[in-house]
Amino acid sequence: MIEVPREILWDYENAPDDIGWRLQRIADFFPLYGKDPATIALLYAHRDQLKLDEATLALIEAYHSLLEDENR
Repeated sequence: MIEVPREILWDYENAPDDIGWRLQRIADFFPLYGKDPATIALLYAHRDQLKLDEATLALIEAYHSLLEDENR
């Protein structure tokens, strides 16, 4: 399960076990949090299910593209 930083769990003692909730919370604070490759891959894979503004979506896609280029 993806880890949610304590700094963005002000309203929960522990993050819910729902991956959608966890990814949404991280996306709400992206790119301040969630820039590790595993989280970026999950954010990218679930981008259509998340509520993202255009700027955040573009950032996630850019980070994902950079990681793909590094792995080629």
